[in-house]
Amino acid sequence: MSTILEADETGALRLPASLLPHPGPHRRYRVAAEGGQVVVDEAEPAPPQAAVESHRAWLERLQQVRERNVTGKQGTPLQQIFDEIREDRR
Repeated sequence: MSTILEADETGALRLPASLLPHPGPHRRYRVAAEGGQVVVDEAEPAPPQAAVESHRAWLERLQQVRERNVTGKQGTPLQQIFDEIREDRR
């Protein structure tokens, strides 16, 4: 079975829910062009907001360490810095 879709004025296609694997609100899909065909697969759920914020805080802490210029041979060993960051996350 095939369905003909028409692109809107911006070139976007709207897929009916009946064409999607496991349709539902807030589902994520991976779309890839393979050999002239468009393939739609269900993607992993988005990470929880708490995990995103935790990762963002870790990156900010790492940036602060870099700005203090205490990495490398002259300063605190990088492994020790990572260990301190991991302890902060607990």
